[in-house]
Amino acid sequence: MQILSTDGKASRTQQAILVGLVGLAVNFVLGGVKVFIGWQSGFLSVMGDGFNNITDMGSVLLLMMTFYYAAKPSDSEHPFGHGRLEYINSTVMAAVILYVGITLGRESIEKILHPEDTHFTPLVAGILVFGLIGKLFLAWWYKRASQRLSSDSFLAYSADSLSDMLSTAGVLVATLVEYFFGWHIDGVMGVIMSLFILWTGYGIMKQAVNDILGSTPDAELYKEIKDTILQCPGVYGVHDLIVHDYGPENHFATAHVELDSDLSLVESHELAENVMTTLREKLKVQATIHADPKAVSNPKEGEYQRDLEAAIYRSGLPLSYHDFFAEEQGDTIHISFEVQLKGACQKTDQEIYQALQKELLSIDPHYHIEMMVDRSHLEHTLMRHLEIADLNDIAQRFHDEQAAENNREEFRMRGDGHGREQAAKRQRTGISHEN
Repeated sequence: MQILSTDGKASRTQQAILVGLVGLAVNFVLGGVKVFIGWQSGFLSVMGDGFNNITDMGSVLLLMMTFYYAAKPSDSEHPFGHGRLEYINSTVMAAVILYVGITLGRESIEKILHPEDTHFTPLVAGILVFGLIGKLFLAWWYKRASQRLSSDSFLAYSADSLSDMLSTAGVLVATLVEYFFGWHIDGVMGVIMSLFILWTGYGIMKQAVNDILGSTPDAELYKEIKDTILQCPGVYGVHDLIVHDYGPENHFATAHVELDSDLSLVESHELAENVMTTLREKLKVQATIHADPKAVSNPKEGEYQRDLEAAIYRSGLPLSYHDFFAEEQGDTIHISFEVQLKGACQKTDQEIYQALQKELLSIDPHYHIEMMVDRSHLEHTLMRHLEIADLNDIAQRFHDEQAAENNREEFRMRGDGHGREQAAKRQRTGISHEN
């Protein structure tokens, strides 16, 4: 359907407004029909439900205005745009849902304590079924828009329509049960429905508040940004990636990228600029890039990294590392790196430093260590979704390296034995190498 197309022919705001117009039309029809029939038949409850549908039109108008203002460009007072208005709208809608749940629960308890007979007629049943179909359509329509436009606001409106539908369904079921069996269950049904509505409202409110406060970024977006950076020429690694969410399709990011330490300042600047341009053009992400040196031309860097991995493995600490750099100065090997906690650890930063220093110096006493501990929860939270080497990977690489070293030692021993055998043979036959 063209209204909800994702081919770029219509802007996100235009699509949202068109979705809202459909919601306005459906609520207007539902409300108008219920008010008219309720007025003609004298059923005040039906008329009240109709007025509730008409007030829902005001909520939809508020949503359309929210999308309009959220799409406005940044200004001097709001340098990061107005995208978080959508999250504020979600909190308002969540508050409405919670109010509906509380009101329905209170009225249902009153019905349990003071049951009253209901008046079933085919007209009332028809109106309730008509309302069910209308609200079911709106719940589906808003849910679909939420998925197509990546909008929690539409998800909240879908939940609101679903809560209205459940309330109506509870009334219909209770009315039919009382008509056919004489049981008064409308109060019990109302309590059950109110609990579901309250749980839905709580979930939406929690998500909206987390978005406003600043929550863990979407794992897929995080991975996409990281992969895009790693695909840029001249980039050997990326870490300390932080994504800031200022509304749907309005993200800012900061990251440290590893570049060849032999590059000039101008060359490193050009590579960093290319990374920022790529993120802006491909993902619409505004990025700030910090360049870290990597000793690409140092043939021993891989050996130093393996020593560090062995030290981490032997220490038994839940650590990963990044931002590794090595430089030889005389007999001293200066290595600097940053470690990150991947699990619970009671040790202080100083104790972690001492543990790794002890293991590294046992491997090579010429090491001089500069280390920083990153206790950020961001990478640890997203680690299960991303391709980050864990302690098992380090252990496997360490064992592989040990096995390779053992094989090399065995080969040298065989070679030495073969050499001695050939020398003895030459000595017996009087053949020398010089001859």
